[in-house]
Amino acid sequence: MATLHLMVGLPGSGKTTEAIELEHKYKALRLTPDEWQYFLFGHDIADPEHDERHTKVEELMWKIAVKVLKSGVDVILDFGFWTKSERDEFRRKAHSLGANSKIHYMDVPNDIIWERLSVRNKLAGKNAIFYVGKEEFDKWSGLFEIPTKEELEQ
Repeated sequence: MATLHLMVGLPGSGKTTEAIELEHKYKALRLTPDEWQYFLFGHDIADPEHDERHTKVEELMWKIAVKVLKSGVDVILDFGFWTKSERDEFRRKAHSLGANSKIHYMDVPNDIIWERLSVRNKLAGKNAIFYVGKEEFDKWSGLFEIPTKEELEQ
């Protein structure tokens, strides 16, 4: 039975690095929206259409994930899954397809994440898709819902 792996955490928490390791470990299909977004639209983070485009990329990725899960192959969604309701929704979707689901939570303190992002920002520059400012990070940190122990054990 295939498994849907949900990568949970803020930018800079190590989701994609872990997702790449899981991709090899499980011979899974890894779907990372930022990679597709950059390939399709370049450095569009400041573009007013960025969020709408990102949503469409994730919708397309889910359509692909459904086909792959139905064929019995694991899928890794590297979406971040900031809210419990979003995680619950994708777990329900996976189970409705007959697949298992597993949360991979990147439990990294915000000060460490900000250190990583600061280094990444210096390397990437303000025009890069991966640039995250302090104000943005603080806002996102406030929106992120840490998975409970019970949620992680499901």
